[in-house]
Amino acid sequence: MGTWGPGIFQNDTTADIWVEFKELYNKGLSLKEIRYKLEKEYKPQSDTEYFGEIWTGIAHGQWMCGDVEDYTFKKLNDAIKLKRLTLWVDDKKLLEKRIKAISDFIQKIQTPRPKPLKRKKIVIRHSFFKKGDIIGIKLNPNYYIAAIVTDHQDFENDGENTIAFTDLLFKDRTTLNEVLNSNMLYLDIGGSYKYYRGFYKALFSARNMAKQIDKSIIIDKIDDTEFLLLSVGTPIGDWTKIENIVEEQFNFLKNNKTDRPLNITLKQFLKRDNKLESILTEWDKKIFREKLNQQNSK
Repeated sequence: MGTWGPGIFQNDTTADIWVEFKELYNKGLSLKEIRYKLEKEYKPQSDTEYFGEIWTGIAHGQWMCGDVEDYTFKKLNDAIKLKRLTLWVDDKKLLEKRIKAISDFIQKIQTPRPKPLKRKKIVIRHSFFKKGDIIGIKLNPNYYIAAIVTDHQDFENDGENTIAFTDLLFKDRTTLNEVLNSNMLYLDIGGSYKYYRGFYKALFSARNMAKQIDKSIIIDKIDDTEFLLLSVGTPIGDWTKIENIVEEQFNFLKNNKTDRPLNITLKQFLKRDNKLESILTEWDKKIFREKLNQQNSK
């Protein structure tokens, strides 16, 4: 489910390319060198489904940083041909919206950006946690929320953690057993912070976490585990908004019933289960269809 709408940034591919583009730009590569490197990595010519997503990502990066190559414009014009829109051809309304989104984008970047981004000094930020860490994240002066780190990655200059949240709130300390028996946190309303309806699992960059990493504590660690597939969740998280998102969900539950398909404890989350994963996959598809219907009704 890497694409959830026809807009230029309504897909993971374009967003990922923009992140990479900025990193390469800050390393001193020219815009042409960056385009060549991303083209080699993503291979748009052999990707019939995501050709447009790849080239809008590259074009956005070049426009933000100062100059869109004629070569890139030619690829964008190719992206509105039917052979490059196989992801959208089964839905006429969405196909029309996708073509319009790319066409409007092409028109927009014909005009150079008034203030191109300046290169930033590269600061190395490696991941703060390791896979299997059970952590607490401070929400306010009184409470922490318990979560588990499901992955860590360290690249040349940057790191990231994927974190899945439970619904366990605690004051000063908690036990591993209490965390294991808590439910995985589900977000119902897709509210003010533009998160996805679904279980709260997200990837946080070390750069995003750095300024407020002191809000967190390590409770315990679990080794050698596989994790249940929870479905999409919230792909990119914002460490600074965790408190607001959690508060929004708990306030929602005071007067509303959750629509999550089932409760899943952290203990269940620590192992694969085909039956549970099938239920969650169907639920995820249902949410995706609802989003498409919403797009069609606009």
